[in-house]
Parts: sequence; structure tokens; C-alpha cells
Amino acid sequence: MSDPPSRRGGDFLSNMLGDLIRMMPSGGGFQWPFAYQVAVSAASGDRDDANPDPLERIRLEELSAIAELHVADLTGMRLAPEGSHARLVPASRGEWARRTLDCWRPIVDRLTPAMRPSSEAGGERSGWPGEGGHEIEREPGQAPAPPPEDDDAGDRLSALFGQWATLMMPMMVALQVGSAVGHLANRALGQYELPLAPVTGGEILAVAANVSETAESWSLSRDDFALWLCVHELLHHAVLSRPHVASRLAALVVEHAEHVHMDPTALSQLMQGGPPADVESILEAMGDISTLGAAPDSAEVRRVRSELDALTAAISGYAEHFTAAIASRLIGANAPIAEAMRRRRVGRAEGEKAAEQLFGLRLDQDQVDRGARFVSGVLERSGDQELARMWVDVASLPTPAEIDAPGLWLARLEIQADGADRDSGDG
Repeated sequence: MSDPPSRRGGDFLSNMLGDLIRMMPSGGGFQWPFAYQVAVSAASGDRDDANPDPLERIRLEELSAIAELHVADLTGMRLAPEGSHARLVPASRGEWARRTLDCWRPIVDRLTPAMRPSSEAGGERSGWPGEGGHEIEREPGQAPAPPPEDDDAGDRLSALFGQWATLMMPMMVALQVGSAVGHLANRALGQYELPLAPVTGGEILAVAANVSETAESWSLSRDDFALWLCVHELLHHAVLSRPHVASRLAALVVEHAEHVHMDPTALSQLMQGGPPADVESILEAMGDISTLGAAPDSAEVRRVRSELDALTAAISGYAEHFTAAIASRLIGANAPIAEAMRRRRVGRAEGEKAAEQLFGLRLDQDQVDRGARFVSGVLERSGDQELARMWVDVASLPTPAEIDAPGLWLARLEIQADGADRDSGDG
């Protein structure tokens, strides 16, 4: 009896990779069905992920109505269109993951084309490596022509690995996004756990199991904690629902992604370095955000990150300030909740960090504290009315320098107001 073919043999791998490449979709767009599948699987895991009790929905809606009144009163911002209301709704982890992907979809659809393979000069290249390392183009839906035969099987195999890795990149991005959302669902409390995009409609999902577990682990009153969460989420919703804030945040996230050039050789080396049969380890490595590559340390990248940090710090600081103010009205002594949330941010899980890194965001305790100092500085120098001007239009958003020097921000707004008054008088 002849020996079975070696799984490490060149012929076996060449045939396997050739089959895989022919099965890959020719379009380079984001693989949404795969992202949803990964997200729900990672969110549910091996645990029971049953739908919440309907009584929880009723109670959360009641608390949301109370929170909405106080948020609107203190901030002066409308949370929902006339005749409708913003409400928190309990959900399972899997449902939270699905709906969060729906919410992020407009940004992710812009993000994927921005994260181009580093070898691309423009457009999709999806052919086989040809002679001299040049790629043979193929039309969408057309199977790739086989690579030219080469006396050196090793070179031919490397070319196959490289081609497979390039075609896998859209699938990798879907895996990364789905995995990030799924793992985030395991700890997320509300849908603005990562304040990336506004929730469409009036329903803001809260992961019922995570809310219960957090309240229990910190010995917090379940109703008090749920009310605190309603206030916290509705404040984020009030800010991110303003079109110019959401648009600015999305533009910065996409701009950051344009500097992250995916490296197909990293995936190729990953496959060549380990047993192809070890699917779990390959998927785990592909799900590592570092596999996609990283933005270079350049002045332009530092500028984008600085502006992202300034905007997220302003949003977080504003939400934390008014959450504390409203919670003190409704709950009284809410220090235990504030301390629990502080420790929770300090002890962020890897899934949360991966989601932040994927979008170029930084949402640690230092960022929240930075935003809180800005808000306190504004209030010390003026008052709530001046602070509310931060969300009037995109020109009123604080710059990175102003976040650390609120007096500069107030001075700039005064200059802008004086200029507008003069223009109005001239008219």
C-alpha cells in the first residue's frame, strides 16, 4: 500500500489552494452574511442566550420615559422626532450583535474600500500572479486562470499562497468586524458601548443578561442601575443623533482606515507557517486585528487620531457629566454605580479593545477623564448654555488643543459669535 499524500506536500497544497481560490467570491465587497454569522456565534457562545422576559421590557420602557424627560430638560436636546420617543429595550446578546451591525453598516461599508491591500495602487486586483510578479486581471464572476507551471514548486506554491491571501482580505475584514461585535456583546450594557454611529429609530438595545450580571457583581440595585443606564445611553443618543456629529465621527473613522494598508503577505506567511488542517488556530489568527496591518506613524495619522480622540473625549465627558447630574436627582447617592463603571472601563476586555482598535477609537478611562475635565473647565468659566453650543454645528466641536484648554474653545466661540453679529449688522 502506498503512503497517503502528505498534507504538507506541494501538490496537495497547490490543489487545495487552487480549489479555494476558485470558490472565493469574485467581488471584493464586504461579506455581510459572514460577518453576521461570526458576530452572533461569538455573542452567544456556549451559554444560554434566551430572549429577555417581557416584564423586563415594560420596566425598562418605564425607566426610559423618566430618563428621557430629565435628559431633554437638562440638555435642551430632542432625543426623537416629534410624536415619538427614544426607549431602551432589553435584548439577548445575539440580537444586540445583529442590531449593532445594522447600526454600524453605513460606516463599515465605507470602511472596507478604504482598507486597501498595501500592494494595490487602485482598483481591485484579483488575478493570478503572472510572470515577473505581475497580476493577471479577471472580470467579476470569472474563475482565475491557473498560474503558469514552474519548475520550482516552492515558488509556485508561494504565488498561490499570495493570491489566496489577497482574495481572502475582504473575508478577513468581515471576520474582524463580526468577531469584534460578537465579543463586545459579551460585556456590552447598551448600544452605545462603542459610540460609533447613531441608533436608527427609537429603540436602543440593552443586553439584559449583562445588565443583571453587572448589577449583581457590584451589589447594585437593579432598578437604580437600569435607570442610570437609561440616562447614560439616552445622553449618547442625544449627541450622536445630531447629523453633523455622526457625520464628523464617521468621516474621521474612514479617514483613519485609509491609512491602514492590509498586508496580504502576513496571511500568506501565517498559512505557510502552520498546519493547514488547524482551522481553529488559523481563524483565531485571522481574527487578530494586528493581522490586517497598522497605520504608519506619520504626522497625518497622528492628526487623525488626535481629532478622533478629541471628539470621543468630548462626547464621553459630556455624557458622563450629565449622567452624574441626572442620576443624583433620580437616584441620590449614585457613587457606587459611578465607581463600578470606572473600574469596568479600567478593566476592559480584549474584545472591547479590539473593537476600538478596528475603528481607530480610544475609549479608556483616561479619555473619559479628559473629556470630564473639559466639561468642568467650561462650566467653571461660563455655564450650561455655553456647553450646549458644542453640539450646534461642526464648527463648534472642540479641537484637540481646545479639549485640554477649554478657555481657548470658549474664546473661539465668542469670536465666531462676534463675527456673525457683525455680518448680520452689515446686512
